[in-house]
Amino acid sequence: MTLSNQDLQDALRMALKGEYFRKVVILDIAEDFLKFALRFFKEIVSAKLDGDEIHSGWYERYFLKGRYLPADTTIYSGLNGKTIDNIYGTRRKAVVYQASLDHHDELLKLVEFLVNDEISGLEIELTITLNGVSVNLSLNETLIVVNTLGAKRLQLAGGGWSYLGNRLEKPLMYTLASLFGVPRENYAGKGLTHEGREVDFHFVSRTGQLYRCETKLMGKGNPESADAVIARNTEIFIADTLSDLNKRQLTTRGVNWVDLRSDEGYRRVFGVFQKLDIPCRDFSGDLDAALDQIIPAVFEEIG
Repeated sequence: MTLSNQDLQDALRMALKGEYFRKVVILDIAEDFLKFALRFFKEIVSAKLDGDEIHSGWYERYFLKGRYLPADTTIYSGLNGKTIDNIYGTRRKAVVYQASLDHHDELLKLVEFLVNDEISGLEIELTITLNGVSVNLSLNETLIVVNTLGAKRLQLAGGGWSYLGNRLEKPLMYTLASLFGVPRENYAGKGLTHEGREVDFHFVSRTGQLYRCETKLMGKGNPESADAVIARNTEIFIADTLSDLNKRQLTTRGVNWVDLRSDEGYRRVFGVFQKLDIPCRDFSGDLDAALDQIIPAVFEEIG
């Protein structure tokens, strides 16, 4: 996925105004998914013509043990790389490959059970025609294909949200610093905790105290939110949106948080700057006009 500078600037403006900035990648995700689906259907025709029913292994031979990379094998088995990493603690090729095959075997058993016991009597037949040649997929086969499409859609969505968030985190901090008049020498793009762990950003007070800042442009209630800042000994946490539980956790631990999706949420950072004695000035002008000037300059600075 690639986004233009203008796309990113538009998304940053939406995030600062408390709007749903992820909509800039929704169509990109849809486009990538539809392209995958069309390629998948074309390949199914070739694979199906060279095999028999699903229990005879045409899907496994072509999509799992054929010409694909481990990441492809994972998707075609109905999994994704992050899930395997969470389960096994690694994304080594051999582990990913075997985990995918094992999952596919279990999925086949599940499909067989559902078709025979849970949805007995239901008849669905998917027909795919390419250049006048048609293949028919049984209910079992159709369920496997649908599961693969679902896994791919989730992978693309997760990757799209992550890509956009990562691209916006640094510009967001530079923009907030500029908006509230923090001198350039009082902030920087990366910082380290005393354990040597990297955090997204840091601010410096008038007395030279360094305050670590973590940015997470995530969904509401994301369980990684409070955990991330606690693990990195972070003093400032800025998020797209936080649940009430997140806010209570952060407040209890003395972390200064900013929820951009709340009413004029961006303004809360000014209070944080004041509390931590970081040089700043209040902003009370027209936000759109200010962002028209600040955001292009920020993107030019950070490249």
